[in-house]
Amino acid sequence: MSSQGNSNKPGMVINAPGARATPRNGQSTTRKLIMKPLKLKPQLPANFEADTWAQIHTAVQAVQQKQPVATSLEELYRAVEDMCRHQMQDRLYKQLQAACDAHIAQQLAALQAHTQLAPAAFLEHVAGMWDDYCSQMLRIRSIFLYLDRTYVMSLPGLRSLFDTGLASLRHHLTEHPKVESHIMRGLLDLIDRERQGEAVDRQLLAGLVRMLGDLGLYSSTFSPRLLQETAAFYRDEGLRLMEAADVAHYLAHCESRLQQEQERCLHYLEPSSRRPLLHAVEQQLLAAHTPQILSKGFKMLMSAHRVQDLARMYSLLSRVGGTDALRDEWRQYITTTGTAIVKDEANDKEMVERLLQLKAQLDGVLGAAFQGCAVFADQLSSAFQAAVNSRSNKPAELVAKFIDAKLRGSKGVGELELEGELDKALVLFGYIQGKDVFEAFY
Repeated sequence: MSSQGNSNKPGMVINAPGARATPRNGQSTTRKLIMKPLKLKPQLPANFEADTWAQIHTAVQAVQQKQPVATSLEELYRAVEDMCRHQMQDRLYKQLQAACDAHIAQQLAALQAHTQLAPAAFLEHVAGMWDDYCSQMLRIRSIFLYLDRTYVMSLPGLRSLFDTGLASLRHHLTEHPKVESHIMRGLLDLIDRERQGEAVDRQLLAGLVRMLGDLGLYSSTFSPRLLQETAAFYRDEGLRLMEAADVAHYLAHCESRLQQEQERCLHYLEPSSRRPLLHAVEQQLLAAHTPQILSKGFKMLMSAHRVQDLARMYSLLSRVGGTDALRDEWRQYITTTGTAIVKDEANDKEMVERLLQLKAQLDGVLGAAFQGCAVFADQLSSAFQAAVNSRSNKPAELVAKFIDAKLRGSKGVGELELEGELDKALVLFGYIQGKDVFEAFY
């Protein structure tokens, strides 16, 4: 900078910047300052890029090796910013990419040496590598934040720094098929052991499943194998238990297995696995054995009036489209049981009471176990009517005599109690086709 007054106004005294210039006659005047361009453009030091990258690279290596970083984060951030402002961002991005790639290659080589370990122990090494990688990449990104936010984000086809690291890790993992295979096998073995009742480290499983998800390997590689082995596990279990266990215990076991698979998806598997896993359990434990479940257990549960087990049967078979077969068993049971009562001539005196008891039992099962399903209600009505009318005239005669006996012996019986008894009998009367016989006896 120079003063214009120094060359154009002779005799003016040049004072310090910001002061007024005073001429010799004592009057003050304002000094004008003129900015002149530098004669030489500032130049970067000859080795600026190499020296700056060396400083940054040293810090990156310290982070990767879990060593203290000598340079402050602020200074490293400014170094990255300086390189970007001087149009070195493309080379800086590639240098960082190469440094991270080399480190990941070393980590995979180290895991390769541990593939002889037991699955759980090997997975501990993998989890340690993944945890270190995540924390290191977050710290490295904080150093290169200016590069990530300006250069990387401005180019659509360029991955963020963290995603670049993930891509590199996935690439090296696929180049080490033995490591990848051991990871998959180890996870599947732990899940299998848990299904067999053994306690496993769910936190370890959750971390590694998250790793596979971040690497894009969960859906493409792990999930198909998980579903395949799940189907095989429950296919073998279904065949074994169907032969050994009674139906009530088998259904309770199926219900428990479905709950367990839902909990696995809640604790460590990805939500996308929930429906396929439950479908595998349903198909192997329920759909494949629906005929045996019904033929082996329905009549027994109905005869023992085990409403809770019947409700479980209805709920589980509804999941696999088994309600049609259950409905047919329901109708067959009503027809067979009701017809046996009606045709038991030796116990005609008890027919009406037994039919009323059967109808009450069936109504209870319909409401409590089958949720009052209209289709099952229709089957109850038609099947019970067929049973009641399986013997001509006699049911009508006995119902008429039953009502008559109730009316004649009503002394000492409360009005409400008597009314309830008659209502039940009239319901039974509604199923009788030969009402003229009833009228004749009544």
